[in-house]
Amino acid sequence: MKLFTFLIAVLSAVLLLGCSSVSVTTDYDREVNFANLKTFEWMTVSKDAMSANAQTSMFQNQLVDKRFRTAVKSQLEAKGLAENQTNPDFLVMYYATTEKKVNVTNYGYGYGRWGGGYGGGVDVQQYTQGTIILDFVNAKSKELIWRSVATGALSSTPDPASAEEKIPPVVQQMLESFPPKPGTK
Repeated sequence: MKLFTFLIAVLSAVLLLGCSSVSVTTDYDREVNFANLKTFEWMTVSKDAMSANAQTSMFQNQLVDKRFRTAVKSQLEAKGLAENQTNPDFLVMYYATTEKKVNVTNYGYGYGRWGGGYGGGVDVQQYTQGTIILDFVNAKSKELIWRSVATGALSSTPDPASAEEKIPPVVQQMLESFPPKPGTK
């Protein structure tokens, strides 16, 4: 049962990214000359080095993992970078996780006479938020040089069949600002 729950969490995190309400933020080391980066390789991460939730997301569903890696590789190659397993300039890794959230909207006080008021009230919604973190790490120093984080509300009914078509646009959005242009903050 735990494996099933883990697989649903991973799939949900990927499916969230196909939604229009996905928020993507990026950050990077301003001292790195990204023009010098020409090659990349996937970083191997020990399962013990990650939290249980991120561990589940990264290692429990090989199909989603393969699709995500293929989409990242395709985007990086489209930007002129090449995969190099022997001497890469930077390493690529990702984490996916989910978290329960509550959204509370207060509409203020109602108005009207004798209980026939209008407006007002409080709306409470529970939902699951998915997050995917894509990191680029300097291959020599092992220091983080670039990060993209995509978050959004997950569908309450994940559809495994649509995961394959939703991953590439999300990855494209995550890598839209890579490499950062010199002088941008």
